[in-house]
Amino acid sequence: MSHPFEKIPIPPRQSKPRQRGLTMMIDWGLPLALQRDCLQSQGAYVDEAKIAAGIPRLLPEAILKAKVAAYGEHGILAFPGGQFCELAIAQGNFEVFLEGAKAAGFLGIEISDNLLRITPQRKKAAIAQAVGDYGLKVMGEVGRKDAAMTTEALIADVENCLEGGASLVLLEAYELFHGGIRREAIDALVGRVPLERLMFELPVVVLPGVTREQKHRVGVWLVKEFGTEVNLANVEWDEIYITELVRRGAAGDASHPQGAYRRAGIGE
Repeated sequence: MSHPFEKIPIPPRQSKPRQRGLTMMIDWGLPLALQRDCLQSQGAYVDEAKIAAGIPRLLPEAILKAKVAAYGEHGILAFPGGQFCELAIAQGNFEVFLEGAKAAGFLGIEISDNLLRITPQRKKAAIAQAVGDYGLKVMGEVGRKDAAMTTEALIADVENCLEGGASLVLLEAYELFHGGIRREAIDALVGRVPLERLMFELPVVVLPGVTREQKHRVGVWLVKEFGTEVNLANVEWDEIYITELVRRGAAGDASHPQGAYRRAGIGE
C-alpha cells in the first residue's frame, strides 16, 4: 500500500496479521455499504470486530453472514458481543448460541459475565467447550458494569479465562476507567499477565457520563504507558484513523515517548 506522504516518517507498525497492537472495532450494526467503504479505506488498521450487544439476533441472516464475510475478506476476526452470549447461557441455550455462531460464519465469540452471575468454574468450562468442541477462538472478558472488582479478583478472573483456553482477555472499561484510572490494578495485572494477552476496552459513549473526549484521553494514556503495541478495543468506525495516529504519537499530543512528535523534537 503506497501513501502520498511516505517521505514524512512516522513510527512503523506491524502489518497484518498482527500478534500485538491489535485494534478491535465495535460494530453497532453498520449498514453493509458503509461497512464495506470503511474496510476498503481503513481495514488495514482493524484486527477484530465485535458486532455488539444482541445485534446479531436482530440482523437478517443474509445480512449477518454478509457482514461477517466482509470482515473475513479483510483479515478481521468478527465475533458477537459477550452480553448476547450471557443471555444464551442464562436461558440454557449456550450450545444453540455456539451452533448459531458457527452457522453465521463467526470464527470467534466473546464470553463475559458483565451481568450474568456464574462461577469461575462454569466460565472456564464454557470457554473450553467453545474452543474444544466448536473450534472457536474465544475472547474472555473480565469486569462488570455495576461494581468494581478487587485487584485480586480481577487477576484471578483473567487467569481463569486464559486457563480455559481464551486467546485474549478483554478488560471491561468500567472496572478500570470509570471515575478515574485504576493504575494500581492495571500495573498489578500487567505484572502477572503478558500484555499481548490483554486487550483494554475503551469506554463506550452509549454509557452514562462517557464522552468521546474521555475515551480519547484513556486511549492516549494507555499508549503512553504501554506503548504503540497495546491492544485496544471498542474503537468506533470513525475513530480508527485517530486511534492509529495515537499509537504512533502523531495525533496532536506529544505524550507518547516514542511517538512521531517526540522523535521530531516536539514536546521534549
